[in-house]
Amino acid sequence: MSNHNESSHEERRSAPRSPIEDTLFIESISSHQISMVEPATANAINASHTGLQVELDFAVLERAEIALWINSDAGDRTLISGIVRWIQPTERDTYLVGIELDEASVPAISSWLESIR
Repeated sequence: MSNHNESSHEERRSAPRSPIEDTLFIESISSHQISMVEPATANAINASHTGLQVELDFAVLERAEIALWINSDAGDRTLISGIVRWIQPTERDTYLVGIELDEASVPAISSWLESIR
């Protein structure tokens, strides 16, 4: 019998992910315990039309709201936002973070994914 808590991040995805190497700029992170608006960056690892995985130099709380700027090759910046669904420490003292994007961000992330392929 399979334990639901043991499902991997891969199995919980609602859309296939594309590998990405890009730096995103964090606009803000907020939860009931903390709010951060200091400049910070996130290294994008992969993305889909409904979410993305980033690597951060600092820990964030699950269910925190996060807003990130994505940059197109044309130099345009678009703000996307979502909810932190999971966080996993790495061996490099960084954190892998899974973000579920809100519906309003889907058109922007979809355009971005098309432009970088």
